[in-house]
Amino acid sequence: RRIHTNIEFLQTDKVAGKGQLLVITSAQPSEGKTTMSINVAAALAEDGAHVLLVDADLRHPSVAHHLGLEGSAGLAHVLSGQMSPKDVVQNYWKPNLHILPAGKRPANAGVLLGSGTMRIMVEQALTQYDYVIIDTPPIGQVIDPAIVAQQTDGVIFLISQANISYKYAQKQIEQMRKSGCR
Repeated sequence: RRIHTNIEFLQTDKVAGKGQLLVITSAQPSEGKTTMSINVAAALAEDGAHVLLVDADLRHPSVAHHLGLEGSAGLAHVLSGQMSPKDVVQNYWKPNLHILPAGKRPANAGVLLGSGTMRIMVEQALTQYDYVIIDTPPIGQVIDPAIVAQQTDGVIFLISQANISYKYAQKQIEQMRKSGCR
């Protein structure tokens, strides 16, 4: 709920007719980014916003598993041109909460996430949803979050203080900033 409230503060420069794009990442695995992504999406939907949660962790997808949804087809299929978003987006819990699972693990995840198809898909989603939340892999493992976050209105960066040092977290945050993320 606190993060939901903080997201509201990001709307000061919101463009009319365009949703907010948020990327959620962490420094390393098992810091709670997927749980946070799901909970933020649910909180926003519960307040009446139209929300799309995208599992962009194409290497280790888990959103569909956490929610008990079919996840064999998803973002990877859309980005590779095999399916359209309407074929793989699923409704979950509330009529205004939609999930785009990751789908089958591709060999070229970084290339797909940095593709023009991804940019176009996100731009189209932002015309249909109040919020598009993208759950990404940890920035400490791959560059995928920085690639995806270049289009974003804001990055939510989770840090487990029990698992990583302040210096390591700062290094990962700086890597995101260098790629042009907010």
